[in-house]
Amino acid sequence: DAEYCSVTGDNFNGGRIATEYLIGQGRKRIGFIGGPQEELEVQQRFEGYKNALLASNRAIDPALVAYGDYSNYSGARAMDQVLTLMPDLDAVFVNSDLMAIAAMDRIRELGRRVPEDIAVVGYDDLSISEHSNPPLTTVRQNVPLAGKMLAENLIKYLETGIVTNVVTPVELIVRKSA
Repeated sequence: DAEYCSVTGDNFNGGRIATEYLIGQGRKRIGFIGGPQEELEVQQRFEGYKNALLASNRAIDPALVAYGDYSNYSGARAMDQVLTLMPDLDAVFVNSDLMAIAAMDRIRELGRRVPEDIAVVGYDDLSISEHSNPPLTTVRQNVPLAGKMLAENLIKYLETGIVTNVVTPVELIVRKSA
């Protein structure tokens, strides 16, 4: 196994703050749409989601959880899956902005409104998020900071051989989808 330096966003806290925000908005049936289930970052975001639900004395309902592959198509398909099993869903935390935008499109195609009927929170704060309909509430990772820290850690590794793994903070960017 080769050792390497890594810089990642705080996925656990990202999942937690997104879910806590939806709980704070009075949402009762909060879904989770993740990227590939075997990916560590998806597992961490799910743990944050789960932790926030458990902290508010809510059960984890497997019918509210679906996974995709970060594509638009998989976001719409996962939204269909959750709504089929849980038609009274009133919020969803989606692990990527592209999947979240596709989920919002699917919600509207099914005759429901975002955020009035179903609130949506994405992840990444891609530039398209503020131009979606409605503008997407999302978790922002500090990409410039992560890039800077990765470069610094790589230089340190090349100079000293010391491997570092750093987690950067995330923040919730509140727009009109939730």
